[in-house]
Amino acid sequence: MLSPFVWYMKGTCYMIKTRAIFIVVLVLNVLASLTGCERILSGAERAAVLAYSETATDNLLAGLNANDYAAFSRDFDTDMQKVMPATNFAALKQDLDNKLGNYLSRQVDHVTQADEFHVVVYRAKFEQEESVIVEVAFHVKEPHPIAHLSFDSEKLRWSSQ
Repeated sequence: MLSPFVWYMKGTCYMIKTRAIFIVVLVLNVLASLTGCERILSGAERAAVLAYSETATDNLLAGLNANDYAAFSRDFDTDMQKVMPATNFAALKQDLDNKLGNYLSRQVDHVTQADEFHVVVYRAKFEQEESVIVEVAFHVKEPHPIAHLSFDSEKLRWSSQ
């Protein structure tokens, strides 16, 4: 028979191990929930996103090349319009012109859904840079305004957020 002291110590040890496991599981669950759910779209889902995103991206990049803020920002949501007013557009345009030159072409790399956004990632070519990752995020809900834009290359990193 175990003495009461030994039994108490074994019970305490069991409680400490149980509590530690519970805390580890809790922390892992919290971290998993913070990462969000992002999934790559394919087939009909991808085609449905590209049906509206390509036109908006065409407008955005054509406006950029033409130095036309109205065309560039035409499909922005209200938050993007606040983040990227005409004065910020002028600075971005100057930076892009100096480091990348004019936009030439793009290919869709992949399309994902992250929470309430569809994100289209392009591999774009500019006059002075062959490989620029352009990321455009659209709201899932119609009319699918643009919520985020970024350019990423060796010469330039820029994001609306």
